[in-house]
Amino acid sequence: MLDVPGLASIERACFGREEADDLLAAELSRGWARVRVAELPGDEVAAFLDGWVVADEFEVHFVATRPERQRRGLAAMLLDFALDEVFAEGARSSLLEVRRDNAAAQGLYRSRGFEVVAERRRYYDDGEDALVMRCSLEGSLLAARRAVYGDR
Repeated sequence: MLDVPGLASIERACFGREEADDLLAAELSRGWARVRVAELPGDEVAAFLDGWVVADEFEVHFVATRPERQRRGLAAMLLDFALDEVFAEGARSSLLEVRRDNAAAQGLYRSRGFEVVAERRRYYDDGEDALVMRCSLEGSLLAARRAVYGDR
């Protein structure tokens, strides 16, 4: 069973959402939600990813890492795992929104083959714009890696 308060503490630290407990409890009750976590030895959950598979597309909703655990590859590992998993189940593309000013997250997504395809003006509660990024899982860096290393 996933630890809602633990995930919510990461959500609040990364995104400032005070209602994180309720949002995550609702998300975990959805049978179609994909929540994947990274745990470090002796640690509670250090990072998590949440998304939905809709038809043949994987919508990434959150990728969040505890601030003191950032820049250690946890988000990249979770994203790679989730994209490989949904590809094996039939997803052929992935879509996500990212804050325009979040260069670190954009860099991670670009390194996995995501490209900006649209913009959503004033998307976030604070009025900041979102960039919509999309990745073809068939032609992505992940597909190239699968060709070299095989399915894992």
